[in-house]
Amino acid sequence: MNPNDVLISYSLALYSQWFYHKPTRCLFDAGEGVATTLGKKVFAIDQVFLSHGHEDHIAGVANLVNVRNLAAGEHNKSLTIYYPRNDPWVNALFAYIESKQSGQLRYPLYVQPLDVGDQVILEGVKRPTMVTSFEMKHVREQLCLGYVIEQERKVIDIGTGLSAPRYLPIFFYSGDGYEAIYSSHGRIDMAVHEATFLGRDAGDTAGRVGHRHCTVEKAVEWGASEDVKALILCHISDRYSLEDVTSAARAAVSKSSFRGQLFVAHRGTIVPVGGGHDRGGTNSLSQT
Repeated sequence: MNPNDVLISYSLALYSQWFYHKPTRCLFDAGEGVATTLGKKVFAIDQVFLSHGHEDHIAGVANLVNVRNLAAGEHNKSLTIYYPRNDPWVNALFAYIESKQSGQLRYPLYVQPLDVGDQVILEGVKRPTMVTSFEMKHVREQLCLGYVIEQERKVIDIGTGLSAPRYLPIFFYSGDGYEAIYSSHGRIDMAVHEATFLGRDAGDTAGRVGHRHCTVEKAVEWGASEDVKALILCHISDRYSLEDVTSAARAAVSKSSFRGQLFVAHRGTIVPVGGGHDRGGTNSLSQT
């Protein structure tokens, strides 16, 4: 499973983070440079899902809205932006966009607040598909959301041989933070999880930065606990080289039960780190 086949992204902690999931035309977060990188592909986006109001996750929203309006493209196609309810910085951003674009937008733009557990049904996808929000621990006393794309698949119980449709996770996005309050039904096909710091620096940076972030080691532990098929570590601090991160990730895998494929999202590339320990065995469910 190659993430570069389904994702276009940029990820660097503090500066910019966004992931565009091509099969569903969903953009997760919208950091600086998203419209510049995507170019005409901005017209393909149907929905934007914001995790929280920090600048590296929302600084590209205003330009995305503006480029969709002024560049040559499909101007009758709507755009919906979802965000954590009552996020003060996202609300301030929308107030700016409304003031700036008032009466000038050539396409329908909708903004929709979400609470934990809200579901958004996606249109125009081959199989029934929805995005579900879940809570992440990041900014104290403020709602921060992660998102999971779930798609209907036929699930066969090996014991009975009977099949039934069930929504299974095909893409997981943590935003920022740790301890995702979410439990999947079946293995997650592809997960993007923040891993801002190496474990050796976690204590010092937590007190200095004032926000809660995950480490490379904890992200790999999470991937092992969820038995993720392909795990992408993201939001890496620029204090580390790519080699620093990949070395720490490989060490974490060697100490864990992680058996999937591992990648690091580093700036505008997604780099393979290697695979985990596939111990084999038989699952009680299979998918079709």
